[in-house]
Amino acid sequence: MYTALLFFHFIGLALGVGTGFATLVLGLATRDLSPTDRSAFMLRASVVGKNGSVGLLLLIATGLGMMVMRGVPATLAWGGGAFHAKLGLVVVFSLLFGFLQSLVAKAKREGGGPAMTKIPTVSRILLAMSLAIVACAVVAFH
Repeated sequence: MYTALLFFHFIGLALGVGTGFATLVLGLATRDLSPTDRSAFMLRASVVGKNGSVGLLLLIATGLGMMVMRGVPATLAWGGGAFHAKLGLVVVFSLLFGFLQSLVAKAKREGGGPAMTKIPTVSRILLAMSLAIVACAVVAFH
């Protein structure tokens, strides 16, 4: 069972971090479009964000499952400070991801607008945070 959880944890990681990189590349590829065309394209491409949502759900669900299987105190002791940092980053990441989802929903309702201008910055912060989370996990469980 633990191996299955670990497998799906890595699938969640691929979906989540992959979405961040995909969004970054799409944003860079549309730099030469007019603001109206870029907004329209990015609003349609925002469907890729569903992969990020599924990835985050898989990561949290499988991560909790693996902690329970190994024992929460044992996992916290085994991972040490790097694991505690990872958990803290995951909490902040989840809150910021929720904020991003609300920005995307607002941008869709408004057909772009002021919410759309905040999305690239929040997305880049989330990508950087996801890499920091992965780095903490590597240090904690090498």
